[in-house]
Amino acid sequence: MVRGNSASRWPRTITAIVVALFATIASIRLFISEPDSRDNVSAIDAPDVAGHVTGQFVEAPQVVTPAPEPIAITIQTERSEPITTFLEDAGLGSADAQRWAWFFEKQANTSRLGAGRSVTLLKDPETGDLRGLKYDRDDRIQVSEITFGDQVMRTSEEPIRYVLRPVAVSFRLNTDFGHEAIRNALPRPIVATLESAFRDKHPLTDLPRGSDIRLIYQEKVSRDGSVREVTGLEAAKISFGSKTLTAFAFRDENGEPRLYDANGGALGPQTLRFPVNFDYISSGFTERRYHPILHEYRPHEGVDLATHYGTPVKAVADGEVQAAGWCGELGRCVRIRHEGNIVSVYGHLSQISVGLAPGDRVRVGEVIGRVGSSGLSTGPHLHYGLERDGRYVNPLTAILGVHHNVSPRMRALFDRFKQDYLGALNRLPNLSGHSETPNDAASELTDSPGQDNGASAPQPRRTNVRWASHHHPNAAGVTDELINARASVTR
Repeated sequence: MVRGNSASRWPRTITAIVVALFATIASIRLFISEPDSRDNVSAIDAPDVAGHVTGQFVEAPQVVTPAPEPIAITIQTERSEPITTFLEDAGLGSADAQRWAWFFEKQANTSRLGAGRSVTLLKDPETGDLRGLKYDRDDRIQVSEITFGDQVMRTSEEPIRYVLRPVAVSFRLNTDFGHEAIRNALPRPIVATLESAFRDKHPLTDLPRGSDIRLIYQEKVSRDGSVREVTGLEAAKISFGSKTLTAFAFRDENGEPRLYDANGGALGPQTLRFPVNFDYISSGFTERRYHPILHEYRPHEGVDLATHYGTPVKAVADGEVQAAGWCGELGRCVRIRHEGNIVSVYGHLSQISVGLAPGDRVRVGEVIGRVGSSGLSTGPHLHYGLERDGRYVNPLTAILGVHHNVSPRMRALFDRFKQDYLGALNRLPNLSGHSETPNDAASELTDSPGQDNGASAPQPRRTNVRWASHHHPNAAGVTDELINARASVTR
């Protein structure tokens, strides 16, 4: 029995040894396997615990789609009106219009929009809802109002930023100059400047059909494009028959912009015959006149130009303000010193132009005040006087004798500008059929008339102008003298 029991235990012992051997081998293989495999196994099989996220539950990154850009609608106001009325006309309900207006009024300090102002509405392209508005309060400041939803609004004031851009235009006269200017959308200030510049050489109303018009003017454009303003004429070239008219804006050593012809002579009126539009002369220049208030005979050292109260008074020539204020018997008055030791006097004004002060430079035709009856005066009129070398002279017979030309010191600089302008003008298309010669650039008008060639009407061309590097304020090697000479002119 004992031997039999011992024999029966061996199979079980061998089986246990084999199982233990396999278990040992499995354990060794587990510990010597690749780490990445163990990590992957544990990451997949291990249960979730606090603070641990398994690989099979990693979230994808959230993608945020930005709101579409608003549609900008810019409107020029035709009249002054309440902001609420404007917004209701733009499609807002009464309550929404009042809420927008309330925030607007707090920032702009006004409940009304001015006439001729630019208003930009920013609308949602999908819903059409108003998301913002911008209002140009004046030429310098823009009021901005933006909504963030849930009646959250933000208003602010920002300076209007401008860029100056020269624009070139060319067209052919098929009718008269006035109609062609309108048809080609030529800005009114530019038309007035051209008419003034060439009045004495050849009135634009007398230009024949077929005349070739090329010009460059400057405009001031806000960076958002909502404001566009013409600042002045830079250059012009008008060709007809064998004749050519030219004009170039240039700032001479006195710092005043003016239009000159190719020979450096100033264009346009350099003096005014009278400083005001008047009805009649109520008192002339005399050594003995009975004063209606002082009741005595005394010299009247000027002429009295009777006209309506508030009529604009203009400087008769370029000059420097010598006085602007109260002048005793003349009441509010302005005195301006001109070339040739001449002083013009404007008395009995109701008001003097805001900001006008001694030392200021004024241009011919610039409004310096308005007709009144201040001082010793019995009614609205302008006392206009002229002094030459400290002595009063008769304004009805005296000649100011102002003749502006490019100074010899600035002539070389003027010629550089002229050649650049001519190069830009000559690159514009010739729409008239006028045959150009190299001398056209410098030729000035003579008395012989032009001819109508009867050609068909090409379309006008309008483009931006790229200047040579020395025109750019940031270009290397630019002198202050050259930068300051660059100008544009309006009348």
